[in-house]
Amino acid sequence: IWERKKAPSPIAPKLNPLDFPVAIFLTVCFVLLCVVCPYLSIQIAGFRATCQYLLWFYLVTRLIRNDSDCMTLYLTLVALSFVLSLHGIYQYITKAPMPASWVAQAETAVRTRVYSIFGSPNIMGDFMVMFVPMTAALAYYAEKPKYKVLAWVAAFSMCFACLFTMSRGAWMALAIAIVIFVLLVDRRLLVLLIAAGCVACTLPFVRSRIGFLFTADFAEANTSGGRAGRKLVAMTLLEQRGKATGVGLGMFGGAVAMQNQVIDHQEYFYVDNYYLKLMIEMGYTGLSAFLITVLSFLANGCRALYRTAQQKRQGLSRLFPLCAGIFAGLCGVLVHCGFENIFEEPYMMAYFWSLAGLLMWAGFLRESTQEVRA
Repeated sequence: IWERKKAPSPIAPKLNPLDFPVAIFLTVCFVLLCVVCPYLSIQIAGFRATCQYLLWFYLVTRLIRNDSDCMTLYLTLVALSFVLSLHGIYQYITKAPMPASWVAQAETAVRTRVYSIFGSPNIMGDFMVMFVPMTAALAYYAEKPKYKVLAWVAAFSMCFACLFTMSRGAWMALAIAIVIFVLLVDRRLLVLLIAAGCVACTLPFVRSRIGFLFTADFAEANTSGGRAGRKLVAMTLLEQRGKATGVGLGMFGGAVAMQNQVIDHQEYFYVDNYYLKLMIEMGYTGLSAFLITVLSFLANGCRALYRTAQQKRQGLSRLFPLCAGIFAGLCGVLVHCGFENIFEEPYMMAYFWSLAGLLMWAGFLRESTQEVRA
C-alpha cells in the first residue's frame, strides 16, 4: 500500500511469461474445489493453503519498479536469513533441547538439531537452502572487498546452520543448489565444493545421519511408519477415491487435514512429500497443473538468466549473479519438496513465489537504464 501511495503513476500493465502458468494452476485448483467438495469448509481451507500465497508472485512482479526496489527486497531477505543462521549456530553450541523423536536411538553422534524460530529443523534447513546461493551471489555483485567478504561470511554461516539442522533432505537440496550456482556463476569453485563435501563427510554427525539410511533399523522404520509406508497408504486412498481428481483439497496429507480429522476410519498423517500431497488431494489433474507451473518457472528462469547475462555483457546490468542465486536457491527448494511438505508453511510459499517474481521482473520487466551500485 505504501509503495502504491508514493508511486507517481498508476500501476502499468506488466505481463511476464509465468503469469499464465500460475493462473492455470489457480484455475485448476478452483475447478477441483467445485467438483470434489465433500466438506465445503475444509475444501475452502485447503484451497486457501494451496493457492493464497501464490498471489505474492503477482504482487512482486507489479510492485517492483526499479533496481532500488529489487535490491531492497533482496538484501532484506538475505539479512534476515543471516541473522537466523547465527541463531541456529547459537542453538547448536548451546545444545538446544529437542524432541527425542527427531533422532533415532542409533544416531548417537547427533546431540541436537537446530530449528531457530521455525520449530522444525527441516524448514530451517530449507530456509537456508533458499538463501545460501543468493548470499554468495552478493560476493559477485558487490564491488567493494569488504562487502564481498561479508557476503562470503554470511553464506558460510548459513551453510553451517543448514548442516546443524541434521536434515538430510536439506543437505541434498543445498548441495544441488550450490552446484547449480557454481555452474552458472563460477566453475572454479567446483574444486573447493568437492573438498568441502569430503570434509563434511568426515564429521561424526554427518556419518551418523547418512549411515543410518543403510541400516536394517531404517528400512524397518521406513516401511512401517516412515515415508515408504505412508506413501503406500496414500496411494491406496487415491485408488479408492479417484485418480483424476483426488480426495479433495485439505482432506489428506497436510496441515489442513491434520487439523480437520472428520473421517473416523481414515488414518491421518503428513506424507512428507509436497508433490505426493497435491496428487492425493487433487489427483493427476492437480499434480499435472502444478508440474506445468514448476516446469514453466524453470524454463522461464533459464530465459531470465540468459537475458540478464546478455545485459551484463553489454554493460547494461549487473544483476546476473543475483538472478543465478535466486534460481539456484529456488531449485533447491523444489528438490526438498520431494522430501517434505515445504509449501505447507505459508511463509515458505510466500518467499518462494516472491523470489520467483523478482527473477521474472529482472529477466523480463526491468528497464535496463536503471542500475544501483553495491
